[in-house]
Amino acid sequence: MPRAIAPLLLALLCCCAQAGELDGHYRATLDGQPSELILRQNGDVVEGEYLENQRLRLIVKGRYDGELLRAEISEPQSGLLLANMNATYANAMLNTSIAARDPRNGQVLERQALFQRVAAAPAAQTPPAATSGKQDPALIGTWVHEKIINSGGASFASFTTLMTLQLNADGSVTQWTRSIDGGSDWSYDSPGEVQYSGHWRSQDGMLLVRLAGAADYQPAAYYRFSDQYLVTESNTGKMIWQRRR
Repeated sequence: MPRAIAPLLLALLCCCAQAGELDGHYRATLDGQPSELILRQNGDVVEGEYLENQRLRLIVKGRYDGELLRAEISEPQSGLLLANMNATYANAMLNTSIAARDPRNGQVLERQALFQRVAAAPAAQTPPAATSGKQDPALIGTWVHEKIINSGGASFASFTTLMTLQLNADGSVTQWTRSIDGGSDWSYDSPGEVQYSGHWRSQDGMLLVRLAGAADYQPAAYYRFSDQYLVTESNTGKMIWQRRR
């Protein structure tokens, strides 16, 4: 290998090794305000900034163990701790829980938000609100995801979970789940249980959901179609749905 190339390759390998899984720019809408996370990861140490409505800028410091990010959000000048944040990461999304203490009464306020990774925008550019978007007509209908687990051995049992996603043309959405279990001499069929309901929109291959009682639409999952199937990917993984006729 030529001597001139070796240092370049070494520098490239060092840069790649330093790049972290969480490195990036994330956006969400929290309590009606466009919010951003800018994170830089070095090993298990994560640092960055939390921005809200392009006016509030706070410091983020924490650690990521490969599954859970535990971080503190503080005021940059005084270092005063303002909130604690826990987040899981998958498929370019951070599923966050932010707990802040109200200085007026000491009450802890907790908010949930799903931050989506995006390309970094110029500092003066205001991020688009997550409420924009229309309804993809191809999504309208009832979709079913089936998960089957069979146990081996003499005591055979089958456990089936049916998840149903109803996306209506009027913009309403409901998702519920139902379990059907059975063995050689027993069976169980649970009644359906609603997981959530609200309203939906779509934008650039992203399904957005505004839960009942919430003010904002939040990213729920990336989606695409494969033949007659709907494929979704979110922080909970990839799921394949079949349209119910």
